[in-house]
Amino acid sequence: MKNGIIIDQTRPDQTNYDFLYDKEYYIKNIHTESLINKKLSYRVVENCTVLPYIEGVNEGGLFDSNGNYIIGSSFRDGGVWDIDAGNTICTKLSCVAENIGFSLEDIPFRNETVIHTGVLMGVWGHFITDSLRLLWFLNTLDYREKFSQCQLICLQGSSFAARYSENHRRLLEILGVNTLMLVQITEPTKYERVILPDECFFMSKNRKYATATQRKHFFTSEYVGIIDSVRAFAGRNTENFTPERIYYSYSSYAGGKTFGEDKLERYFASKGYEIVHPESLSIDEQLIMLAGCRSFASTIGSCSHNIIFLPDNAEAILIPRSYYLNGYQSALDQVHNLNITYIDSSLSIFAGAKLYAGPHLYYISKNLRKYFHDEDTSPMIDASDFMKYMNAFPPADSPEAYMYYCPVAAEYFSHLFHIMKERSIREKLKGIPMLRAAVRAVKKMLRLIR
Repeated sequence: MKNGIIIDQTRPDQTNYDFLYDKEYYIKNIHTESLINKKLSYRVVENCTVLPYIEGVNEGGLFDSNGNYIIGSSFRDGGVWDIDAGNTICTKLSCVAENIGFSLEDIPFRNETVIHTGVLMGVWGHFITDSLRLLWFLNTLDYREKFSQCQLICLQGSSFAARYSENHRRLLEILGVNTLMLVQITEPTKYERVILPDECFFMSKNRKYATATQRKHFFTSEYVGIIDSVRAFAGRNTENFTPERIYYSYSSYAGGKTFGEDKLERYFASKGYEIVHPESLSIDEQLIMLAGCRSFASTIGSCSHNIIFLPDNAEAILIPRSYYLNGYQSALDQVHNLNITYIDSSLSIFAGAKLYAGPHLYYISKNLRKYFHDEDTSPMIDASDFMKYMNAFPPADSPEAYMYYCPVAAEYFSHLFHIMKERSIREKLKGIPMLRAAVRAVKKMLRLIR
């Protein structure tokens, strides 16, 4: 037992962090065990009010007959956020109604027993983690014998309308969910009875098995079972011609927040990897491809979360977007036995506090070239990518990012000045804006570090 969490000691840690710029920086986070031994069950909530998810305002979820929020029924913590601009969370139904502006007396009542299946998230990475965490129940004897005729309900989560696609629906179908029976709650509704399964994937904050200050992620054997059922489906349909090496790219979906990933694509292609833009493929095509993959590479985010569908003992190369590791990814690394290597190949010196917010700058790092045993291991940063990155939307002031990248940035800037010194007068003049940008970056880094 560690920090009140029952740990399964049977899972080996195969992850290699030696190709990060500063392994010691992450030392507190890289050896957290995420698989826990927990007997899952379900609860029956009488006279239960179901509140919809309203992005940025209300996390939704279930409220019992006394109007109390039920932990584990929404995406995160439920209730209304920031009702007093102090980041507080209102978890009483009466408080939620007052702040959102609806009447408790006007909530329609349905004399039905329904099963809550969670929150459908539009972002793929959240969908294959948070949105699946209650679905284990549909594969139990209790469900088949007692509740198989009950309506399924769910909430529409973050970016649902913009990103929910046929792939999301198809994955639910592969998991045995009858999507025709799945009702999406968009208005407050009260039911006579709601069946709420325990979570098989959850964050530690405000959860029973960890302190509120920890923002780590945990899963149970039921989550592994869900993913294994998807892998089994893919395995039955795997075709012999699937590529053994795949690079999952985010470049077509970055929305102007990422620079240089096309250089990563070309580099991995030179190493025999097929470049895949997952949003252009059906989930069936992706699962077949992943099931036959022996070496997978990706920057960290929704793309990299797909390693859970790889076969056992496959190689996975994961490139952080910026100066910290993704908590979801750290947990997903442990779902199956994979040979995972983290390789820093970014210079996101202006990254903000949120991993996904950007801007992100990728390049062919010395560490990446060492991993592939290149004869020349000098880093390759595209000058135009660097300029675009410097001129992106206003950067965040993050001393942590500057501290983390400082040695690498110093090496790059030194290399840049050396190159410019040897160029012709005409080329030097062309390079002046780039040099000015480099000087500006160095000055800002030094100022914030001090």
